[in-house]
Amino acid sequence: MKFSITGRVMIIYSMVFITVILLTFWMSYAGTVGRLEQNLKDTHIALLKQIDNKIELVFRETDKKLLTVSEALENVYFMYDSYDDMSQKYTNFFALSNKLKSLVYANEQFSSVMLYSDLSGEILTDKTFFKRNESVDNWLVPYLGIEGYSKWITTHKVSDGRDGEKDQDVVTLIRPYPSISSPGYRKGLVAVNMKEDVLYKMIKDVFEDSAQGGHTFIIDDQANIVTHDDKSVLYTNLKDVPYIKQIMGQSGNGHFTTKLDGIKQSVFYTLSAYTGWRIVSVVPDSQVYQPLESTRQFMIAIAFAMIAIAITVLFIVNRRTFKPLDQLVGKMSRTFKTTHPELGTVANVAGMGYLETVFDQMFMDREQLEKQVRDSKPVLKWRIVMDILSGYKAEYASVRSHLDFPGIRLFPEMFVVCTVEIGKERLGNPKDETLYTYALCNVAEELLNMEYAGVAIDLGSGSSAMIISFAEGDEEQNHLRALTVLEMVLDVMRRQFGLLITIGVGNCYREMKDIPKSYDESQKALQYKMVIGSNSVISIEDLLESDNQDYYRLIKMTEPIVAALKQTETEKLREFVSLLFHEAVSGSLSPDLIRQLSYELIMKSLQVVASVGIDTEQALEEMGNLHQRINDCDNWQDAEWIVTTILEGLAGKIEEKRSSRGSNKTIEKMLVYIREHYHESEFSLDQLADKFALSPPYISKLFKEQTERNFIDYLIEIRINAAKELLADKHRKVNDISELVGYTNARSFLRAFKKYTGMTPTEYREWIIQADEQTVLE
Repeated sequence: MKFSITGRVMIIYSMVFITVILLTFWMSYAGTVGRLEQNLKDTHIALLKQIDNKIELVFRETDKKLLTVSEALENVYFMYDSYDDMSQKYTNFFALSNKLKSLVYANEQFSSVMLYSDLSGEILTDKTFFKRNESVDNWLVPYLGIEGYSKWITTHKVSDGRDGEKDQDVVTLIRPYPSISSPGYRKGLVAVNMKEDVLYKMIKDVFEDSAQGGHTFIIDDQANIVTHDDKSVLYTNLKDVPYIKQIMGQSGNGHFTTKLDGIKQSVFYTLSAYTGWRIVSVVPDSQVYQPLESTRQFMIAIAFAMIAIAITVLFIVNRRTFKPLDQLVGKMSRTFKTTHPELGTVANVAGMGYLETVFDQMFMDREQLEKQVRDSKPVLKWRIVMDILSGYKAEYASVRSHLDFPGIRLFPEMFVVCTVEIGKERLGNPKDETLYTYALCNVAEELLNMEYAGVAIDLGSGSSAMIISFAEGDEEQNHLRALTVLEMVLDVMRRQFGLLITIGVGNCYREMKDIPKSYDESQKALQYKMVIGSNSVISIEDLLESDNQDYYRLIKMTEPIVAALKQTETEKLREFVSLLFHEAVSGSLSPDLIRQLSYELIMKSLQVVASVGIDTEQALEEMGNLHQRINDCDNWQDAEWIVTTILEGLAGKIEEKRSSRGSNKTIEKMLVYIREHYHESEFSLDQLADKFALSPPYISKLFKEQTERNFIDYLIEIRINAAKELLADKHRKVNDISELVGYTNARSFLRAFKKYTGMTPTEYREWIIQADEQTVLE
């Protein structure tokens, strides 16, 4: 059988094309199946980790709540069995029992809460109370010697001791008391019981939307079952099961296959770093890879269909392509060889006209393409600059060929990045914002490219970014040059457009790969607009890094403010708040920390308001969206004004509350007596009780109700205030002053003074002297 050249080309082309299709499809098939298998395994592991994260979150929250109960004052009395009389004991039991009940009612996952005092042998739960001699299985005692400060106990049965109550399957969190103590020094235990059903529901919730088969369960570090969907296997130890042995010998998470009851199963497991328990999922392979099986069959079917279609299309296309080409060649040959006797070369003219039409269309398409390219230049320019700022393009050699087309001019080294923000005062609407940003970028590029090279782009929302490069000089010189030209940009925008702009400037770096670092620095510098003010050029070199010690020092400075609020001394309140913010600004505290300092001060003030008996929720509602108000502050003066206004309002509420409470002549006499005898080192609540023929507990309660503080705190405050006055005399020794205000131990005086003032007596004296000298100079 003879084949023409066209036929032979068609056969070879078909074979090559089909071979390429088969190879490509096979590689795609192999890669897809392998990737899907790994994805399915990773998905199962991820689900187990999700269960682990969920359980850890609930357990940590439980630990936190149990620690709160442990630190409660009522629990301290219970653990130390320290009561003045039985009345106080049962009052404490009632209050502590109510706290336990509230904790259980507020947390549905809790079964019960138990407290055990090793000193008294008593057990208190949210439901009942057992004395030492009562017949009850005290399972808590062996855990007094646990290592560490808390322990999660695997599933066991617990009864709260009430008649008619069945034992419940629970997991238990136990903490010793005191919370941080070693065996032999512990006074008791606090424990919270969580139902095993709650623990398994966490597993069930994760697998709720998946077609997961098999079993998912949790075992502890001894291979005891903690929770399982089959409740009959609870309290079973699986350490002798082969696949459990393999799991216990591994750490972290993993996967392996095994045969159980003659069926191939996939075993997935993960180790909880928090509890040391292992979450295990055993699923038949047929269910694990069921989605993969359907995908495999579908891809094979597609492969056969594609081969059939490819073969059919190839033959049809080849026949329809080569045959017309042969005919066209023949016709063209006959046309060129033959001439019509009357029409001459009409066929030639028609063919040339068709070619001319084709070429005309090509030129039109070219012009349209050039127009589209011109229109896309700004977008291309923005994309290139953003890639440089984000670090996607880090080498000048790779970027150089892309810069000329969009009109970007940059030197190979020495780069400074700045971020610019337009002030919102003169902007009427978003269109004006876009126009002014466009004008800013044009002005900046014109000034930058006079002596140096640079580019500016719009970042949106009235912000823009600039990259400046220099042909010569070192980093320090070029940074100074950048600041100079940016001052010119600032001046032009203010004079010609009436706009106030703020520019943050990063450091100068030699290589393009460091541009993202300079960009981040410029954004950080721009944030200091709140501190330095708008319409300025803020260099990263102008910022002084504030350490945590500065912030903690400022937090200490809030204590006099809170004290002034408690005394409703409005003038001192304003003075202290002003001093606090000036210290923060002069110490170059970052805007974020200034905002945080504002929140801290208001939250401390709300605690004072709450201690007076004022509804803090209502006070918060009156403040509005406090977080948004402080975040929207453009400068620190606005934040200071908000804080001062809120604190003055709270002071008014405190004064109103106190005026409605009335006075107590007995307390007034006591206060006078305390001020006259505070310097006596043996002065105490018992002495005050003897003087006024009242019991100490009654005086303590009455004192708290009328003065909003307890007797000891008031006595310490009186002594510290007296010490402050004596410290103004620089010739007095600190030890002498401590004795004059009622302290026989100088160390106790120093500790109390620093706690109440945030400074040592020596530091306070230096501060007083410095303040007096400053007043004299003024």
